[in-house]
Amino acid sequence: MIQREADVKNKVTAVALTDSVHNVWHQEAGKTIREWMRENCCNWVSSSEPLDTSVESMLPDCPRVSAGTERHELTSWKSFPSIFKFFSEASEAKNSSVKLAPTRRSNRIKYEEL
Repeated sequence: MIQREADVKNKVTAVALTDSVHNVWHQEAGKTIREWMRENCCNWVSSSEPLDTSVESMLPDCPRVSAGTERHELTSWKSFPSIFKFFSEASEAKNSSVKLAPTRRSNRIKYEEL
């Protein structure tokens, strides 16, 4: 993302991580990348809390929520329903904010994203 920030922001709607140990502070991620991650990423982490309970993070990069399990190897599987809901909501939000413009192709009017 650091090397292709604009492309990523234009093409990626949401990022789901499961028990990720990433740290944008150890990389050359600028303020705009960190802000984008806060708004478009979520990390489901191992925790004894119920699924989707907010989990405090030491660093303000990607929001963290409970995966509903304390076992690292189960975090992806246990989080799937929540992750798919996260993707669906992000996609709906993006699509509802897309402006449509009419274009002519083959004598028919079609709509495509600007």
